[in-house]
Amino acid sequence: MKLVPLVFFMLAALSGMSQNVGIGTSTPHAGSILDLGNSRPLLLPRLTTEQMSANTPSTVGQIIYNTTEHTLYGFTRFRNALIPGQPTSRWEPISFGPRMLAYGVVDSFANILNGSGNFSVLFNTTDNWYELNLVTPHEYYKDSMLLIITPVGNGSWDQSVATGEVITGSSRVATIKFIDVSRQIADTFGSVGIRRRSWFHFVLYDLRTRPYP
Repeated sequence: MKLVPLVFFMLAALSGMSQNVGIGTSTPHAGSILDLGNSRPLLLPRLTTEQMSANTPSTVGQIIYNTTEHTLYGFTRFRNALIPGQPTSRWEPISFGPRMLAYGVVDSFANILNGSGNFSVLFNTTDNWYELNLVTPHEYYKDSMLLIITPVGNGSWDQSVATGEVITGSSRVATIKFIDVSRQIADTFGSVGIRRRSWFHFVLYDLRTRPYP
């Protein structure tokens, strides 16, 4: 019989605490539901990208630390227009200003020598350009993203570089025109076998504060 009053007492206490709770402080701020004081930091849940994506149900307002990308992620609305069959919210990185998406060192045969490990490079032998793809799909829009290319290695003084975008399937992919001028003039650039093994460095930034709908 004593258990029933105790349960009611605990429920009443929890109900009162839910209005204004202090952890690490005896005087929680009146305008907050939870005040963690000023002595120690808050440690968020730490999930890989796979764990984060598999989390169900997810709702707007959730925050985690992504151990794959090493950055904070929040589940937030990213689309204003409602499109039938398409979600309006998803996990997005919480960042301030330009966000680096990928970086690397690639040689003239599309071999990746070093980098962030989250991209692939394919040399398009038809159009003579490199196509840069991210492991995690991310469309490339040249008007809102920054792709910096620097040629290095043997013969870097007679190389030229240009960037662009191309629609591949249903997505937009960054393209890199990395041209050895002397080989192009000789009309032999199209042959993979004779392209000199020089390199280029690249860094890809996202300048958008939110993804395009």
